[in-house]
Amino acid sequence: MKKISKSRRRLLQLTGTTTLGAALLPLKSAEAGKSNGPGRQLDPVKSNGAHDFFNPQQRQLVEELTETLIPADEHSGGAKAAKVVDYIDRILRESLDEEPRRTWVEGLKLIEVMSERACGSSFVQANPEQRVAVLQVLSDSVEMTELPEVRFFNQLKRLTIDGYYTSKIGILEELEYKGNTILDEFVGCQDSQT
Repeated sequence: MKKISKSRRRLLQLTGTTTLGAALLPLKSAEAGKSNGPGRQLDPVKSNGAHDFFNPQQRQLVEELTETLIPADEHSGGAKAAKVVDYIDRILRESLDEEPRRTWVEGLKLIEVMSERACGSSFVQANPEQRVAVLQVLSDSVEMTELPEVRFFNQLKRLTIDGYYTSKIGILEELEYKGNTILDEFVGCQDSQT
């Protein structure tokens, strides 16, 4: 029998019955009996004439999750300023595949269950250190892809990075991309041994 690492043990403590716990914590829209397709119990809200994938509570949670992954600093704005939540919402809203949608709906519930167990509060109400601690447990267990919360975390990271580094803030402020500029002279590669 393999020895379970400390981080895996912590993940199992926080998520051992998470799937059952998440099933007992329905979304507010699901309580109202609204459904938007197979396996998708969301209550989209109008925003600029288009239906959003996330309801307001989910949207706030995704904003805080993405900002925890890519926070603002003195150099550039973070995921919130880059409106990464809008990017993720659009990707999920326009997806023809229901699986990522189910992963996100379930994953957001699981994050809340983990946060309640670890911090005694929702992720949005937790302080920055507590938020990092919740996500660190998932990061330390990234190989445990059989767990839905880990699959969600992997998608969260990927879409946060994609959304951030394709935004104006990510490209121009963080990466300081100058665009297609004319060089007066091409100096070539610098030899590190000279």
